[in-house]
Amino acid sequence: MPEPQGPAPEQGAPEQDGELPKRFGKYLLSERIAKGGMAEIFKAKSYGVSGFEKTIVIKRILPSFCDDQEFIDMLIDEAKISACLQHANVVQIFDLGRLEGRYFIAMEYVRGVDLVQVLTRLRKAKARLPVELACFIMSEVLKGLDFAHRAVGPDGEALRIIHRDVNPANILLSYQGEVKVGDFGIAKAERRDTETVGHALKGKMGYLSPEQVSGVEIDARSDIFTAGITMWEILACQRMYGSGTELDILMAIREAEVPDLNKFAPEVDQALVHILGKALAKDPDQRFQTAGEFRDAVDDFLFDRAVKIDSSHLEGYLKQLFADRIKAEQVRKKELAGEVTRVAPPRYWMRSPGQTAMGPLEIQEVSEFIASGRANHSSEVLREGGTWHNIASVPELAVQLSKLPTPEESDPDAVADYQGLLMEASFTKLLYRLAIVKAEGRLVLTRPGVKKEIYMRKGFPEFVKSNLVSERLGDYLVEKNAITEEQRDEAIKIMKGFSGRLGDTLIGMGLLKPHELFELLSQQVLDKFFEVFGWTAGNYRYYSGQTYEAEIVPLKLGGYALLAEGVRQNVTLDSLRNRYLPKLDRKLRRLENPYLKADKLGLSAREQRAVDLVDGERSVRDLLVLGGSDRQTFETSVYQALYLLEELEMVEIV
Repeated sequence: MPEPQGPAPEQGAPEQDGELPKRFGKYLLSERIAKGGMAEIFKAKSYGVSGFEKTIVIKRILPSFCDDQEFIDMLIDEAKISACLQHANVVQIFDLGRLEGRYFIAMEYVRGVDLVQVLTRLRKAKARLPVELACFIMSEVLKGLDFAHRAVGPDGEALRIIHRDVNPANILLSYQGEVKVGDFGIAKAERRDTETVGHALKGKMGYLSPEQVSGVEIDARSDIFTAGITMWEILACQRMYGSGTELDILMAIREAEVPDLNKFAPEVDQALVHILGKALAKDPDQRFQTAGEFRDAVDDFLFDRAVKIDSSHLEGYLKQLFADRIKAEQVRKKELAGEVTRVAPPRYWMRSPGQTAMGPLEIQEVSEFIASGRANHSSEVLREGGTWHNIASVPELAVQLSKLPTPEESDPDAVADYQGLLMEASFTKLLYRLAIVKAEGRLVLTRPGVKKEIYMRKGFPEFVKSNLVSERLGDYLVEKNAITEEQRDEAIKIMKGFSGRLGDTLIGMGLLKPHELFELLSQQVLDKFFEVFGWTAGNYRYYSGQTYEAEIVPLKLGGYALLAEGVRQNVTLDSLRNRYLPKLDRKLRRLENPYLKADKLGLSAREQRAVDLVDGERSVRDLLVLGGSDRQTFETSVYQALYLLEELEMVEIV
């Protein structure tokens, strides 16, 4: 997933998590709205050209969960699912990305309150929401749910989304009377990427359906039950399943024990109690079969009583109930105005060799210059408050620069044969698919500020180019202690006398022997290649037929063994543990791959032993405990072998 880019903080100005407003990529975080166990939510601004700005919400994973793959996958799924739900009663998702090592989603800002805040304020005032407003809110919620349940993907196929977490905290009410369902973080969709662990309960305690508690397969009717719980609580202004131990609550939900609503809200008509009873039936077949049916019943109840109500009635009620809060927000907005002005997006000045400097420019204008070719690798940029730098050293612009064609590209105007996101297809799987078709061409991999080009021959890499400073030959040789920094700098000064090549210069200076340089060049290409195995986000584009024509050094390692070594070197053990944690007790089954056999992978003895233990009956956990005295080291081999063979379609987890 490409990381959104934008104005970065000035150098030398460290950001403190508690200091707001502050910049986060192209966004400005102005106020923390909430902080939960795994994520924090900010009110923020997004900027565009000509002074355009929009208030949004940023939901960002907390630092302690940046490596929690299950939660990351959940956040990604929330964004993917919500992106398919363009509806007035569903909170909209605008962006998904990763900045500063932390995944985030940018979503619609609803200026108002959630239903929990409404009910809390009413309880303190010993009051209840008017029945007609409760019905209006639930009708709008059910519109959003019904749309989600019936949603289809870009291919027209039904997504079969189930929210699984319908409760007052996820129902937002704007001060303009809008009602929106949010937080599809644990939603279940037929083509959802993240897998559910066994029969683990998903949802908040007290807002589950009998099916969820019993661990049986659920469908959209589960949401109807939890929507019924929510409506009961709106009318009663009490928790429906809020007392007793967790076991007591789970047992009450499993048996669908519904407290007498009239005990808490005697004014509620029996016809509405009957509607709620149907929504809260223990047997899904006895409930409303769709959210649309539930909504129609609520709307018919209002119609039969000649009650006409719309968003303007809810708007008036909320503005009166939260008058003090709205006034406080207005005061705070005025206080923040000056602060926001001081950290407004910086301006830029740009110059190219032989041309007059242009500026001030907004970041979008600089990006347009790059995209149109009016700025290139030789251009310089001055960011407001800073000094002139080569455009490639400005992080928020380097990602745009990396999209420009390089001189070695045989056809800069070519259209990619394949393209996509590395978060959807791992680098390991991508290479495997190119290998089995014996691809010959150029694979371009990009992430903010980084661009790598892998030239493929007969399905395997033969040369790798990179724009990372640390992967330039001089810096690489220093890191490998082949030469010193002083020797590198001296060689660069006199390179023109040695055909302009650093390697030839180092040999001419007597600092390296030809065979030493040969070995180092081969290893450098491999290291540039292996580094990509650690990428969890980024874009890929593949151009068939674009081959590297210059002289190359043959790689010391070739074939499918490259994939195994890349996994060993740069797919971290922690990431593999997180990947397989939800699957520890699932059985492993060997698959017959017509294109590839395990003996082509150059597996180590421990890795081969792990593969040999896969028999269709043993689980991941079973394999991990078979290491004996070698158990700690064997664990690494098990995870690496399983990941490699699963990505190469040779093992599946049942």
